[in-house]
Amino acid sequence: MARRPANRLEPQSRDLNRTREKILAAALAEFSAKGFAGARVDAIARRARVNKRMLYYCFGAKQELYREILRRKIADRAGFIESTPDDFAGALAHIYLSGGTDIEFIRLMEWEAIESGGRKCIAEDERRALFEKAVARLRVLQRRGSIPRGVNLTHLFISMLSLALFPLVMPQIIRLIHGMEPTDKRFMRERENFLRWLGERLAGSGVNPAVPVRSRSRLNTTVRMGAAVHRGSSFNKPGQIP
Repeated sequence: MARRPANRLEPQSRDLNRTREKILAAALAEFSAKGFAGARVDAIARRARVNKRMLYYCFGAKQELYREILRRKIADRAGFIESTPDDFAGALAHIYLSGGTDIEFIRLMEWEAIESGGRKCIAEDERRALFEKAVARLRVLQRRGSIPRGVNLTHLFISMLSLALFPLVMPQIIRLIHGMEPTDKRFMRERENFLRWLGERLAGSGVNPAVPVRSRSRLNTTVRMGAAVHRGSSFNKPGQIP
């Protein structure tokens, strides 16, 4: 009885898939360490322990390899958006846990910011669609009452990203302020708890977004200072949750 060709091809297909995964992991490490411009195909091949011919066979040019990494990251984050909790505090912590701990991808984005010079980014349209989806998810939370009405959701999402990503963007600052690395599990637990605490208070603050931010901040600061002087008490230490 003749053997089925598919039986012979299946192991080859599995091997090719494993090779592709090795190349992608090596490329992500190389791009995050040196940026798109600084990364070299031969260095990626060495990291993956394959020859350049195999790399080109699997992905073609360096730009296509970079695009495939972005495509996968975008797909992952689209899933994160769909699984965003219905409460704002949970959503804020969710952004941190799903994106603010991916150190290689954040470094890749930092390199891109340096190298792009305002030019159009690779897979820019796909990423814009992802961010629009994230803002639309916040709009759903706002309709359900988890976010105060009148809040500018675009700026809110930018601020949420800032809160979630800053520790890995500026790890040296975190180390100087906190004394720990942002990748330390204890720091990550503290950060998640803080973001949940902050999200709960922001969602229930009832702040009127029509009041100018500068005036509101001065007013709140003046009231707090006056109350502290009146009570003879001191402010909380940095990082201490009241």
